[in-house]
Amino acid sequence: MSTKPLFITLGIVVTLVFTGAILGWWFWQNHPASAPKAETAQNTNTNEKTADPKEHNYVDVDFARKMIVHSQQGVQIADMAKNKATDDGVRQLANSISTELSNNSKQYSDWLTEWNETYYNLSDFPEMEGHDMYPTHPGMASLGDLNALESADGKSVDDLFLRLMIAHHEGVIEMEDGGYFNKMQFGEMISLRNETLKRQADEIQTMKQLQANGE
Repeated sequence: MSTKPLFITLGIVVTLVFTGAILGWWFWQNHPASAPKAETAQNTNTNEKTADPKEHNYVDVDFARKMIVHSQQGVQIADMAKNKATDDGVRQLANSISTELSNNSKQYSDWLTEWNETYYNLSDFPEMEGHDMYPTHPGMASLGDLNALESADGKSVDDLFLRLMIAHHEGVIEMEDGGYFNKMQFGEMISLRNETLKRQADEIQTMKQLQANGE
């Protein structure tokens, strides 16, 4: 019996096995590793640090510092109006705003003190018109406007107070619309901010109605 066909058969089998091994190795090396990538992405998301509403960050500190001086100037404006305004509605609103902003300013300063962070009061800035150090956050009145309100009398007090306080409230909304303060973290401060924005939006509508009634 000839062994030639047997050798040919064995050669074919060996060739097929070898070729299969080569193809299997190539497929394993070049097959996309979709599952490991998905797992890596999942692990990455899991490892991201979640914001803790009981902790504060640099944006919370910055916001509090701005709100202290912003609120304190609002108190100045409101205190002049609650003592000199001729319209009962204006006087009552000015008195309410003075109390609200005083409480807000104190709360922000209390938080900063608790966090061992420094801050300035409005009285720490020199009262010089155009001075580079005087705070100019959105909505804050100029020293010229404050002096005009202080020296005003009669109905002009009502008119000037409403104009300055509307702009003052709208300034806080403008800062919020900028998006920077969306990065705030401290939960209690975020709650106070949101309550203040809602209340001041309502007060703006009230003041605009008072303006319309006084025309």
